[in-house]
Amino acid sequence: MKKMYHMACGNRRAERVANSAGTWVGRLMGLAVAAGSSRRRLATGLICLAVLIPTGGAVSCSDMNGSPPVPAEAYVSKPSGNLAPGDEIFVTFSGAPELSTKQKIQPNGKVSLPTIGDVSAAGKTITGLQQQLTILYQPHLQDPTTVVSLAGAAAGVYVSGEVLRAGKIPLDRPMTVLEAVMEAGGFTKFANPKQVIVVRNQSGKSRRYVLNMNEALYGKESIPFYVRAYDVIYVKQSNW
Repeated sequence: MKKMYHMACGNRRAERVANSAGTWVGRLMGLAVAAGSSRRRLATGLICLAVLIPTGGAVSCSDMNGSPPVPAEAYVSKPSGNLAPGDEIFVTFSGAPELSTKQKIQPNGKVSLPTIGDVSAAGKTITGLQQQLTILYQPHLQDPTTVVSLAGAAAGVYVSGEVLRAGKIPLDRPMTVLEAVMEAGGFTKFANPKQVIVVRNQSGKSRRYVLNMNEALYGKESIPFYVRAYDVIYVKQSNW
């Protein structure tokens, strides 16, 4: 009778603990209270794992819950090739080298060029702008051939954390996350290449992706993750 009383009390205590926690950890705690010694040790061990994984694991519970699946489009290079305000361009003239100029595309999307004045450049490809300028300069130059090249891109990505040279990396070509890290000097000796975080704004929302760069670093086959303009890349510090 005494043994049955203690078992009943133990079960009621277990139920109170489980109901108060409302989680699977709480239910394990309840089992630990009510179970025999062997099952209690098992339940206690599982509780310890539940506590330790979020703080010390390579991929924590918070990372798994906070990191959405990587979208398929991130594995595809998508160079827009379109000029944007803030980009710097070289405009050179085969038939009139003295007119060659370096221009920064203004906030209104235009550049101011010799003889012809303001020309819309933003939103055009380099090839498209070249063709337009060649046509515009035909009445003014015997050889109107125009060459446009990109001197500096306004768009970029931001790399910080355990890299040698944190800062902004110009995005003047298709670039992967690993390439952006290497442009920032590469990983420090304290870096954890398994925990490279990319924060990206998509449709007004901030998305966070956790990437493992170890496979690419050690020559294993992996799919590259391409950065987009204004991505933030953060390399976490190793736990050991």
